[in-house]
Amino acid sequence: MLEIDELDVQYGHIHAVRGVSLTVAPGEIVTLLGANGAGKSSLLKATVGLEPVAGGRVSWRGQRLDHLSTHQVVRTGVALVPEGRQILPTMTVRDNLLLGSFQFHAHRLRDLLGPVGWLFRDPGLQERLERVYRLFPRLKERQGQMAGSLSGGEQQMLATGRALMASPELLLLDEPSIGLAPNLVRDTMGLLARLRNEGLTILLVEQDAHAALRIADRGYVMETGRIVAEGSARELLSSQRMRRAYLGMA
Repeated sequence: MLEIDELDVQYGHIHAVRGVSLTVAPGEIVTLLGANGAGKSSLLKATVGLEPVAGGRVSWRGQRLDHLSTHQVVRTGVALVPEGRQILPTMTVRDNLLLGSFQFHAHRLRDLLGPVGWLFRDPGLQERLERVYRLFPRLKERQGQMAGSLSGGEQQMLATGRALMASPELLLLDEPSIGLAPNLVRDTMGLLARLRNEGLTILLVEQDAHAALRIADRGYVMETGRIVAEGSARELLSSQRMRRAYLGMA
């Protein structure tokens, strides 16, 4: 479904991603591992049009994404949960979720009768909102609360729920476990496994290699902008290099 071929991303003279190729097949969880600065986030941002592609190509279900704007990428069925969550703290939980649907329907802006009037004419909106609330009951309890007052774990739920409001077929997640207690990391990974079992395809960027490889089908390892290792989750967990460099094991 997702094919990244010889991707290059540059920031001025900094070559953040260098000739990276990877694939994500339907129904897989593929994890992208590596230290800070390896280029993982740059790769995700380039995939969804948040950073320009300097070379190579990104294709989703046979359609080129690398020249599309972000809202056009979202309409192809791809959504990103960004690093740091990037919720809007002075808006309610519900309004943050509605913005996920807003991005999905951005091409209908010309038809607006009012600032958010189109949301209430969307026949699938309430169904998507209720699905998010079923996945995250805590968000339903706090739907009228300001998003900035949520705990770190609740904010991660909100960022993930916002992306799911676009009904993606491919979900990209950038470091969802950052700042979370171990029990919340387990909950987050359990949710991703559940979404995969419901048919969602996932590309997961994660520094917690243990947690990611426990739920992933396959993985890639990046160093200084390049892929240096790849294999099944089991192969990577048993690799001596991985155990020393990323898993803290001898």
